Amino acid sequence: MADFLWNYLLTGLTQPLIFIVLLGLYILQRRQMHLLKSGLSWLRIIIMLVLFFYFVYNYASEIPEALRRTSIVGMFCLNLIMVYTLLLDRREEKYRQALAAYSQDLTSRPLLDEVWRLGKKFIYFRYIFEALASGYSPGNFLQGVISRQIPTDIKHVLMERGIATEVVATQTLINFLNARLKESESLPPELKEVLAPVIQQLGDHAWIKEQIDAFLQMALKDPEKLYHSAWSEAPTRSDA
Repeated sequence: MADFLWNYLLTGLTQPLIFIVLLGLYILQRRQMHLLKSGLSWLRIIIMLVLFFYFVYNYASEIPEALRRTSIVGMFCLNLIMVYTLLLDRREEKYRQALAAYSQDLTSRPLLDEVWRLGKKFIYFRYIFEALASGYSPGNFLQGVISRQIPTDIKHVLMERGIATEVVATQTLINFLNARLKESESLPPELKEVLAPVIQQLGDHAWIKEQIDAFLQMALKDPEKLYHSAWSEAPTRSDA
């Protein structure tokens, strides 16, 4: 296997050919994609192109064999980055398409589920290396990115439709409680009838609604402001 790599794949002729094919696929793919911002992506490709020409120039120069192999390895690494870029752009395009479809029908639960499914795939693929190098739990790192990025993108979709609201707000809490109340089998029907209007009242008073919205946003964006009050303001227990 090692001999095959060095003699056929990792050569000064094969790697430039692979790069040209990948570059052509990238240009073709970008022409077919209309929802991605191309500025930084093209800048990255230009930098890779300059580096690749540098490695090709070194390989063609009269340098020691060890340095020639280093140039081939450099070209191979750039080709791997190009493959990763192609796959990443494809995942992001599918995610943006799902957001665009959801923007046309904000009442569709399947479209919203598709946004979250494709958004998670894109974020996993986009931030996997940052997660591994973060020194933190990769799963928690990625979940943190998901919990911030996807709601933010959904909020932008809502704003484009003229809906100025947070993704997680008082009405979200009311809908959640109503759904749980309806599904609960442990509560008697009489108690459900009592609790239903109580839950609905959470959104009836403007001041209460405002405070709930503030709490939910703080829990999402600045949870450190809530941790201390969770125990410092609790009633103290007497030893007596």
